[in-house]
Amino acid sequence: MIVYVVRHGEAEGNREGRFLGHVNPPLTERGREHARKMGEALKGLGIERVRASDLTRAFTTASIIGEIIGLSVEPTPSLREVNHGVIDGWTADAIMATEYGPAREKDKYNYRPPLGESYKSIEPRILSELVPPPPVPTLLVTHLGPMRVLLHCLGGISQSEATGAKIGHDEMLILRNDGGQWHGERRSIADAPSQTRGPQ
Repeated sequence: MIVYVVRHGEAEGNREGRFLGHVNPPLTERGREHARKMGEALKGLGIERVRASDLTRAFTTASIIGEIIGLSVEPTPSLREVNHGVIDGWTADAIMATEYGPAREKDKYNYRPPLGESYKSIEPRILSELVPPPPVPTLLVTHLGPMRVLLHCLGGISQSEATGAKIGHDEMLILRNDGGQWHGERRSIADAPSQTRGPQ
């Protein structure tokens, strides 16, 4: 079984480096273009189901992709971004100017801001999308945080490496389940598999 995982297109606040957790800004026009290009890259790959975070930036991205590949979108809170709690919507500089920044720097994967979540704490809801494996080839449209969690849990990289991973709006994770175990790889849409060239 194969699952494609993509990040939403650029949203308002991304360029400023804001921590967009459960704050809910829309896509920019550039973000809508990201979604259109992702849809073209995914067209013809045999995807039969699309599930997306119910936050606006992810659901809109998924809807644009769905129009291109001919599928409706199932919204779900399980694919939401990490909730950054009291620092949600802040820039990194603003966070570092408070007590929260140094505390977070000590262990980004396990740090839970007041009223928020840690990367570690969202593992169950993210992995619930893959256990049991989806019955058909599936697209998941989500956020940077959940993709970092998948890199750690399924990609074999450390927690610190995962929280430092830079994943663009034009990248995807391709997850394959063989013999009950998940294996994954990262691809940019420029190198995405085509109808005639499947995942390697």
